[in-house]
Amino acid sequence: MTLKIAARIITFACIVQVLGYAYALPQHLNEPTWSAHAQFHHFLAWVWLVGLNVAIVYLAWGPLQKRDRMSFWLLLVLFILAQGGHFIASLVVPAGRPSEPWYDYALGTVTLIFAIGLGLGWKALSSLDKDIEK
Repeated sequence: MTLKIAARIITFACIVQVLGYAYALPQHLNEPTWSAHAQFHHFLAWVWLVGLNVAIVYLAWGPLQKRDRMSFWLLLVLFILAQGGHFIASLVVPAGRPSEPWYDYALGTVTLIFAIGLGLGWKALSSLDKDIEK
């Protein structure tokens, strides 16, 4: 049961992240100071983000539910890439980060929700291992 709860939480975080970036996408694509090439890369990055989130949802509902430990580690790596991407980019290009601080808080909240889902998944996998050892 806990693996399903973990998958639900992870799925919720993925949906919120994709919708959040979809909300911001039009204003970035219409940004007059951005070249067409920069807008192209922005849209391409959003497509990649959607793909990452689809892979995450698949892993959470497929292999993780079958107690596949490798799927947990893949989810952890994808979590760092998908959820941590904003914060990594902010460190690499600090002048390019959003000027409104609420973006950091919103993305931080989504990251925390995802991390809770991962934590529950890890706990469920660990408890299943203990049951097997008995």
